[in-house]
Amino acid sequence: MADVVWVWNEPEVFYVLKSYEGPVGLHIAKLARRCTRTAKRFANVSPAGDIEAGRPPGYMRSKIRWDRGRDLIGVYADISSPARTARDGAPYGLFMEVGTRPHIIRSRRPDGWLRFMVNGKVVFARVVHHPGTRPYAYLRRALAELRGA
Repeated sequence: MADVVWVWNEPEVFYVLKSYEGPVGLHIAKLARRCTRTAKRFANVSPAGDIEAGRPPGYMRSKIRWDRGRDLIGVYADISSPARTARDGAPYGLFMEVGTRPHIIRSRRPDGWLRFMVNGKVVFARVVHHPGTRPYAYLRRALAELRGA
């Protein structure tokens, strides 16, 4: 029996497995678009938006996006919401996904007062002991739906 010699066509292997235009790259892009649409559907939207920062309702949802990349294994897609809080630029999309611990909020204004709404009424305070935010896993729910779970 003769020895079999395998000859890899490296450019073709790269095209199939690692290029954005190959079948794997196109499939990853299709899944990323679908997951992004689903995450936007699941994202929590405050009906009032962030009035203080001048942001309309759906700010975080409008920021959900996907980016593609390539590493040693192949093509991948990152789905994220790079939305940031207006006050200090904290990762708002991440906070919505995983929640936050209880924390203290202090005013940065010269007058030392925080202004916010509670049950439709304007309330002022110098310090707020925030109870934390429960996780609202919009990205994980979108991935679970994509998997068919």
